[in-house]
Amino acid sequence: MNKERIIQFIRERQNLFAAIIFSIFYFVGFLGHIFKVTRPYMLAMTPYFLVIFGILAILPVLREKSRGVLFWAAGTMMVTFFLESLGTKTGLVFGAYTYGRTLGVSLLEVPPVIAFNWLLVVIGSIILSSFITKKAFFTALFAGAFAVLFDFVMEPIAITFSYWWWHGEVIPLQNYIAWFLIAFASALVFGLMKLDVKSRIPMIYVLVQFAFFIGLRLTVV
Repeated sequence: MNKERIIQFIRERQNLFAAIIFSIFYFVGFLGHIFKVTRPYMLAMTPYFLVIFGILAILPVLREKSRGVLFWAAGTMMVTFFLESLGTKTGLVFGAYTYGRTLGVSLLEVPPVIAFNWLLVVIGSIILSSFITKKAFFTALFAGAFAVLFDFVMEPIAITFSYWWWHGEVIPLQNYIAWFLIAFASALVFGLMKLDVKSRIPMIYVLVQFAFFIGLRLTVV
């Protein structure tokens, strides 16, 4: 098999390969979180893991070279970072919370990796929702709902592993409302701009992440 055929073979099955690679590494991470002896090492690697695999997930989208999608992605990251920073300082967005050290270096009291993961969750939710409907409003509605479900599953894990903690020690309803509105608005803008991505890899990545958090909810929390 020559080089061209190998490349074609990989491209035709890139979704499958992505699913396998993400699943293997997240499963290893899952096992590492379960056992207390390896957990500190897993937590120390968390920000690097999120950045590396997040880049692998978003790279196929970037390679499509859609200026509109790139503009939307940059805008989504900046807006979510601003809202996170506003939220940590005032408690007006999500409620009163503070980030821990697990997610790495912070800028304006917010780890930059959180805005990157916001982008991945939103675009993954949009792609997933597009299988249900092509209407911009309803796609945004489903994307917002999935984002809330994602956060609902993740929250106890995030608290347990010091991603962040809530000042009142109770996850406020305000947090879930904010998650829905932010994801809904981001997805609606995506739809109204008539943007589209051909790659399904961000969706695969987010679903693997979702399964990872479900597994930890069932075994650790």
